[in-house]
Amino acid sequence: MISVVIAAYNEEGIIRQSVLKTLDYLRNEIAGSWELIVVNDGSADGTGAILDEMAKTETDLVVLHHLHNYGQGRALRTGFAQCHGDVIVTLDADLSYGPQYIKILTGSLKDKRVDIALASAYAKGGTVRNVPYYRLFLSKWGNYYLARMSQYSISTSTCVVRAYRREVIDSLFLTADGMELQLEILMKSAMMNFKVSEEPAELAWDMDKLMEADFGRVSKMRIFRTIALYLKMGWLFRPAYIFIIASLLLLGPGLYMAFYLALFRLAPTFMEHLGSGLSVAVSVSLAENLTKYAYSFGLSAALIIFGFQLFIFGMLMMQSKFYFDELYRLGQQIIFDNRRNREDKK
Repeated sequence: MISVVIAAYNEEGIIRQSVLKTLDYLRNEIAGSWELIVVNDGSADGTGAILDEMAKTETDLVVLHHLHNYGQGRALRTGFAQCHGDVIVTLDADLSYGPQYIKILTGSLKDKRVDIALASAYAKGGTVRNVPYYRLFLSKWGNYYLARMSQYSISTSTCVVRAYRREVIDSLFLTADGMELQLEILMKSAMMNFKVSEEPAELAWDMDKLMEADFGRVSKMRIFRTIALYLKMGWLFRPAYIFIIASLLLLGPGLYMAFYLALFRLAPTFMEHLGSGLSVAVSVSLAENLTKYAYSFGLSAALIIFGFQLFIFGMLMMQSKFYFDELYRLGQQIIFDNRRNREDKK
C-alpha cells in the first residue's frame, strides 16, 4: 500500500486542483491500494474548509487539521503518524513536481533497492522552469554545500518530494517542525545506514506562484534565515569539518613560515658560525634571528599552536559523533524491537 502525504498552509487558491489531480493520478496510474492524506497546517484562509468539503465526497481522501501553524515538518510528521502504507510518498501542496513522481519514486525504491528515493531538479537530466533566479541560486548553492557536508552523494537535500520505505520513518525519531525536517531525515538516515537515491525531475512553478515569489516582496530576513538554516544543518551533518578545515588554514601558512625561517634564516647563520662549535652556532643563530625576525617567528608559532589545537578538537568531535551515531542506532533499534514485540503480542 502507498500512502501519499501532503502538507498544506494557506493554499485555498490551488488546494482543490492539487488534490483532485493527485486523486485522479492515483486512481488511474497506481494499480495497488493507496491512501491520500492532506494535513491542513493551521491555515488562516479557506484551505481547511475546502479540504473538509472535498472529504465528504472523496472517500479516498483523509484530511487532518492543526489548530495552529506549526510548520511543514510538523504537518508531515502528523501525516506520517496516520499512514497505513508500507511505502510513504510526500508531495508539495502546489504539485511543483507533479503527481507522476509517485510512480517514479516508488519504482526507484524497488528497482534500486534503496530506502529513500528523492526527486531532484538538480540531478543530471533534471530541469527547472519559472523559478526566480535568486531562489534558484540560493537553493542550488545551499544544496551543493549540504551535499559536500552530508554522507550522501545527492544534488538535492531539501526537496519535499520523496518516497520512503515505511521502516525508515518508523525507525527515525523526528523532531523538526519546519522545512529542516527534510535534512533531519537525511542526517538520521545516514546514522542508520539507510540507502538513498535520486531521480531527475522537472521543477516547474506556475505563473501565480512566480508572481507571489517576486523578489521585491520577499523578506530579506527570510532569506537570511534560509542561509542560516543551510549553514546550521551542514554543521550538524559533519561538525568536525569546520574545525579541521580551519586548522589546515592555520597550519598551512604556519608550517610554511617555519620552514622558510629555518631554511633561509636559521640555517645560513648556523652554518656561518659552525666553526666556533655546535652550541655556539645554535645560540648565535637563534639569538640573531629571533631578534631580527621576532614577529615572523611569533606569528608562525601562533599559527601552528592554534592550528594544532583546532585539529585535535576536530578529531575529538569526530570521535564524539561516531559514539553518538552508535548510541543513536542502538536506541532506535531498542525502540523498534519494543514496538515489534508489542505488535506481536496483539
